[in-house]
Amino acid sequence: MLTHISPPQTHCIDPHDEAYWAQVRAQFMLERGHAYLNNASLGMPPKPVQDAVAQGFSRLSENPTSAKKEFAAYIEGELRPVLAQFLGADTEEIALARNATEGMYHMVNGLDLKAGDRVVITSQEHPGAMRPWAVRVERDDIELKTVDVPSPLISEDDIINRIAGAIDERTKVLFFCHVTRGGYLYPVKKLCTLARERGIITAVDGAQAVGMLDVDLHDIGCDLYANSLHKWFLGPSGTGFLYVRRALLPVFKTLYHPSGETGDDALRYEIPGTYDLPVRAALGAALDFLNRIGIHNIEPRLRMLSDYLKQALMKVPRLRLLTSLSHDISSPGSTIYEMEGLDSTSWPGPIMQEDKIHIDDHNKDGHKAMRISTHYYNTIDEIDRCVVSLRKMVERAGR
Repeated sequence: MLTHISPPQTHCIDPHDEAYWAQVRAQFMLERGHAYLNNASLGMPPKPVQDAVAQGFSRLSENPTSAKKEFAAYIEGELRPVLAQFLGADTEEIALARNATEGMYHMVNGLDLKAGDRVVITSQEHPGAMRPWAVRVERDDIELKTVDVPSPLISEDDIINRIAGAIDERTKVLFFCHVTRGGYLYPVKKLCTLARERGIITAVDGAQAVGMLDVDLHDIGCDLYANSLHKWFLGPSGTGFLYVRRALLPVFKTLYHPSGETGDDALRYEIPGTYDLPVRAALGAALDFLNRIGIHNIEPRLRMLSDYLKQALMKVPRLRLLTSLSHDISSPGSTIYEMEGLDSTSWPGPIMQEDKIHIDDHNKDGHKAMRISTHYYNTIDEIDRCVVSLRKMVERAGR
């Protein structure tokens, strides 16, 4: 029932080895005939994760008293330490959460900010991240300074220069995405270095990064980081984490405990009370599945698929690719594009529904665009099917 988490395997797997990746794909239970190209919205957990959740709830029903103890011992004794190691963090720095948004509410409310303090953000932030900041502005009269980041991106240097130019003596926090909703990759480590040199706290929305990229939080150098583990990590729906750098723990506030009750680790930021123990414990099955592939093998597979997709999209009439061909400023998994005569406000289109292709809209940053997000379980054939459907949409729109 409770998965022992295997250590990461170290050998390299060819991203083009379709026999190997077909074996991986066989562990996913998508309805026959469907092509799921919307992982950036919600990941598709493999069968071992589904089984762990189902078996966990069965165990909880059969013997609640014993099951609660078993889950708690597993989560604290194995899952949290191994997950922290996977993330390049200390066990004491990781708080488990339902999603990145929950983690960001902790970020926003835990920071010691007063009226007139400035938080620098970018125009590419997710609405779920902006809502807690809006509440804090209303409550405490802090100031948000938005840096306009163009879409498509120009370069790493352009992002850094725009953000550096917005920082002044009132800036206390720099908040930005690791990977944006539209699949743009920010120079996260360089931005954290920039902020640290100026005595500014860095808070990072990492919802679209973990499980796609090899994320080492200590190497990145951020102070706070939140993620949804039900996206690219392929954990059960409703799982995530908040990272709080050890040096920040003594001054980063919690909403849930008076000062005399707080410990010296990130558990103080977890919502108290009963939670869905089997779902959280099933993160062990997700991490075990990922480790058996190896995070170092996942980005090359994703890059291969997205590069193939981009080249195919560029051959579709009346389509404009927004995602860069450069790996420096593009995520390995998400690709956005616009189509002349078609927009995301009328999404989803009937052709995609008929063809059982799952993609998403990207009605943001001045675009009425669409997003395709490919993970390691996807295939060249599914990408080809999607492009054929897009061509049919173009033809139908032109009639």
